[in-house]
Amino acid sequence: MENIKTLEQIKRPWVVAHRGYRGSYPENTLVAFEAAIGVNADMIELDVSLTRDRIPVVIHDNTLDRTTNGSGPVSEHTLAELKELDAGSWFSAKFSGEVIPTLEELLMSVKGRIT
Repeated sequence: MENIKTLEQIKRPWVVAHRGYRGSYPENTLVAFEAAIGVNADMIELDVSLTRDRIPVVIHDNTLDRTTNGSGPVSEHTLAELKELDAGSWFSAKFSGEVIPTLEELLMSVKGRIT
């Protein structure tokens, strides 16, 4: 909890990376959150949905159609099925192979480096 700050402790505007650095990277992917940290964002904002096997994953939409090569509701797919999907190519071919991260993967990836 040492990363939690109160409004009184912050004396300048906060830079909040909405779904990571989504202007230049595919939203809610590890590469987008790493890029946000790289430009010194103060916080990240993310979205979480549950898989069919009740694993929290980081994805904005309730369905897979817009940001992956899959289709249908996130909640109707297991984590293993979701890990087979491409979550980067919709944004740019150079992000082909990006996957939907679990909440745990994301938290471990950014631990201690961002609020």
